[in-house]
Amino acid sequence: MMTDFIIKKLPYDLSSHAGLALIGQYLKSTHLKSLLDSAFPIRAGIANSDVLKSYIGLLSLGKNDFDAIENFRDNDFFKRALDLRHVPSSPTLRQRFDSFASQWFDLMPQINHKLLSQRVAGKPIDFGALDCSYTPVDLDTFAMNNSFTKKELVGRTYAGLDGYCPFAVYLGSLGYCLERLPSGKFDTNYLVCQLAAVAMNLLRMIGQNTLNGTDSPVRHTAKHRRIRTVMQEIMFKAARMIKHAGRWIFGLGESDSGFAVFERHYGQLKAA
Repeated sequence: MMTDFIIKKLPYDLSSHAGLALIGQYLKSTHLKSLLDSAFPIRAGIANSDVLKSYIGLLSLGKNDFDAIENFRDNDFFKRALDLRHVPSSPTLRQRFDSFASQWFDLMPQINHKLLSQRVAGKPIDFGALDCSYTPVDLDTFAMNNSFTKKELVGRTYAGLDGYCPFAVYLGSLGYCLERLPSGKFDTNYLVCQLAAVAMNLLRMIGQNTLNGTDSPVRHTAKHRRIRTVMQEIMFKAARMIKHAGRWIFGLGESDSGFAVFERHYGQLKAA
């Protein structure tokens, strides 16, 4: 006999994006807040570091449309996990990117360098070196459909559609791709691609440290996990946020097969 559930709104915060807690710890280690806000201070309104971290948070969940931020405006976990003073609105994201995009180009390589230079539990990131000690670098291009738009520098692609055709360089196989760029301005879209590289590196580092060990919730053997697997197994975990005795507790489900690796890696990042 089928069970008829009683639907209730419970008096506590739930999140379906527990992996943002790990993203926040990685970003904390880059000192992005002091790096960005000291160079690009804002007299009034939301700090530039909050704008950039919010968008990286979206990208780490596979979302690149500016409007996607609206679903997180009142999400306390999103704010706390990424250490945000304020979550920007969609218009603020778009306007700030349009205003500062070209000025932030040189900042992205610095952030990536800080991320990829990290050691977790004393170990550097594994770029997938071959037996001959060389590291494989894959160069590819892909068509992005931006037909029927008035975006800057849109042209005809080899796929027979109007859009962009960027080159992507991967250290190993990642399996993450933007389908459609969100802005009509070329500089803003270029910044989005740079930030997507930051998000890919974040997800890869999380996957390397959570999904390849003996306690991994993914049981088949592999040296590297695809970004999609990292999202499914780590980023989209359900969790409950509770404040007790002045402390914040982030609880995963009792039957969560990835609890051990999540707890371990979060502890490693806090201690780093």
